Amino acid sequence: MHNILSTKMKGLLTLVVVLCFATICEAQNITVSSAQGQNINTFVQSNLVGNGVLVYNVKFNNATGNIATPQIGTFNANGYTLLRMTEGVIMTTGNISVAPGPNNSGSQSQSVTPMYQDQQLSSVASGTINGSATLDFDFVSVSPFITVNYCFGSEEYPEYVCSNFNDVFAFFITGPDPATNTTRTWNMAKIPGTATASNPDGIAVAVNSVNQGVAPSSSGSNCYYNYTQYYVINHQSGANGGPNGAQGVQYDGFTQKLSASANVVPCEQYHMHISICNVGDNSYDSGVFLEMNSFNSPSARINLSNEDIDTVVNGTTRIVPLTVADNEYYSYGRTSITFGGTAENGVDYFCIDSGGDTLSIFNSVVNISDPGHHLKIWAPYRYNFTEPKTIELALVTSLCENHPEMNTHDTLRFIIVGEDMVRLKDTVIHCEDTCREVAVEVEYATRPLTFRWYPQTGIDFPTRQRSSACIYTTSQYHVIATDDLGHRDTATVDIIIDNEGGDDPDPDTTAINIADINKLKVFPNPADDRLTVETDGLKHAELYSADGQMMLSVDGTDRLILDTSQLPAGVYTLRVGTTKGELTRKVIIE
Repeated sequence: MHNILSTKMKGLLTLVVVLCFATICEAQNITVSSAQGQNINTFVQSNLVGNGVLVYNVKFNNATGNIATPQIGTFNANGYTLLRMTEGVIMTTGNISVAPGPNNSGSQSQSVTPMYQDQQLSSVASGTINGSATLDFDFVSVSPFITVNYCFGSEEYPEYVCSNFNDVFAFFITGPDPATNTTRTWNMAKIPGTATASNPDGIAVAVNSVNQGVAPSSSGSNCYYNYTQYYVINHQSGANGGPNGAQGVQYDGFTQKLSASANVVPCEQYHMHISICNVGDNSYDSGVFLEMNSFNSPSARINLSNEDIDTVVNGTTRIVPLTVADNEYYSYGRTSITFGGTAENGVDYFCIDSGGDTLSIFNSVVNISDPGHHLKIWAPYRYNFTEPKTIELALVTSLCENHPEMNTHDTLRFIIVGEDMVRLKDTVIHCEDTCREVAVEVEYATRPLTFRWYPQTGIDFPTRQRSSACIYTTSQYHVIATDDLGHRDTATVDIIIDNEGGDDPDPDTTAINIADINKLKVFPNPADDRLTVETDGLKHAELYSADGQMMLSVDGTDRLILDTSQLPAGVYTLRVGTTKGELTRKVIIE
């Protein structure tokens, strides 16, 4: 108990008020889940660690392995907005079960055993260190700064503002100071904007520094009243404070969500010591909320210009920018490449670094040193090139030389094609009752592409590859894609509306399944001098004009070529006979 008993003792009237508010504050209280018994390393990696940092040697209350007390766990805000956090990690001086609201007491506490005392906080405490919760780990950052978002709350508010019962918490970081390159320890949890030349670490966040600007007690040190903008009142206003049934959390007051940050040397080891403790006695709990996965550093990745499969035309070169995202934070710059796909490196294509080196399995390391770094993918012209071939470059970038576990992975994918520079894939879309989205698949192309759907009935955006739609009946659409050089292809998109919960087959393909439909290849479309038809079990192909007149008829197997050089421009219907049945496609002759 605190020495000032009369201040913290609650009378019968207060109990009546508590009971009244307990009946109306049932929603939007946070919930907590204890991590007691869980492995501390697994818990921290899953709930606190974000991008761009490597965390290891994790301890809770100076112990590895399973967590011994219910002083750490996760919280969920359940729609409560004043924390400005949805979920995350909570650490408390006592049992985390005290933290959930409503605020129906001004003096909640629940000590735990064994009680841990963190003497490292003695340097910033104004009294005896008591019940503590500490989280320690080593870390390496890929960029020159790290951050963690937090919120500090306490039952010491508001009665003991500026007293010696100033519960303390800190984010102590130890490691090389980037400015001096000397090892030091400093507290990251400081009030924003308070760092000065004489006090570079600023004013620490605590009960005595972030409060509502009222000081019922005046026996403590380091008292500040000017930072009320960072304080959330969760209690009855006034000098003594008290319960008011506020929703959300039990603590009588807490800070706004703040961000603790520190400048660090990339790839150097640092130690983090997050600690909170009761001061002066072991009652009136305090806690710190850490936002989910908010301990992070801007992560560096290879910045690729083509995240999708890109096209390399037989006999041409593609330039691929290869720079590191956030490269102002990145100094190591080493990427190794593994070559895959059906195309053979050194035969079907050559991969050339911007420095002029030809890359292969014997020379696969690229040192990325400037923003203009790039790769050249050159596919030499081959007369016998008839089938597309794939290129897959798997990139592994070393962010920190001494920590390969921080490597990032990216993949570049290409397809080498011959004369047909744009190829779409015929598509079948099944929907129940109504089709709400349509899309056509691009097998390969030199982007960017423009698209045109026809008819446009039911299509919201008929000039896009993917569009929202409102189609109620089984329909057939044709999509034309055109690249910047004027190369084009057309695909058929069959929309099948299933009102009975089963397959509603296209009336033109009743004996054909979806796999057979997808196998049919008709190219180029639009056609000029010739039209090629390919599919399994091919028997014949017939081309009909818009008025139903047969214009061409060719028999054969597997692959047919129709001479369209003498046909007038227009839209035609192609009927393809196979061993399973008949398929139709719309064809454009230019």
